[in-house]
Amino acid sequence: MHHGHGHDYQPPIHIVVPTSPACRTIIHSRYNETDPLLPIGRRRDNGPGCCFFTILGAVLIFAVFSIVFVSFMPFNETAWTNFESHSCTTYATREYVAELNVSPWRRHRMGICMATPLVVHGRPHWPSRCEDRSGTVIGHFAVNHDEPDCVTYWSGYKDMGCSARDSKKRHIEQRLENLPILADYKEFCATTPARFLDRKFSGADSCVNSIWGVYGQWFIDDHSC
Repeated sequence: MHHGHGHDYQPPIHIVVPTSPACRTIIHSRYNETDPLLPIGRRRDNGPGCCFFTILGAVLIFAVFSIVFVSFMPFNETAWTNFESHSCTTYATREYVAELNVSPWRRHRMGICMATPLVVHGRPHWPSRCEDRSGTVIGHFAVNHDEPDCVTYWSGYKDMGCSARDSKKRHIEQRLENLPILADYKEFCATTPARFLDRKFSGADSCVNSIWGVYGQWFIDDHSC
């Protein structure tokens, strides 16, 4: 201790403020990257059960949507669509096919098909038959007027004489004309009308198909044979 001028000597005080580096916050995870997010006993199960319930839910949603959609369909409005002309089936007759726009959920669809006419060549025609093709109602129509390509006729009348001795039958033969390509010649031969010897015939008794054409044959009662 020093004494001077009647006052005690006090050394200067130096205040040192320690400097520290920038603070950093470090969060340590309880798990490393390989640790599972869920406990082993509570891991999510992605097995077949999950897929089953997903598919089941989608099916239920689709079913509900279908029922709602069908419930708003105009059931009372039915009409023929996709009208098609097919081949000749018999004398002066062509088949037509069309789809009926009736709901697949509608009961008695076949009855509705048979009762719904289709206008062809300006006339109404009812189906000759109906069928169900995977939910689509198909109607078949036999139109027997205004079909010139289906009209066959006979030509070249020939009296072949008695079919046999004491047969009491006379053999007549004619050639069938205007037969449609790939048509059933037997059907057209049997349904093409003919008139000769002051008589009318709805068709030939039999037919012969040769390289010269299709010929119809009639065996007429004749007591002179």
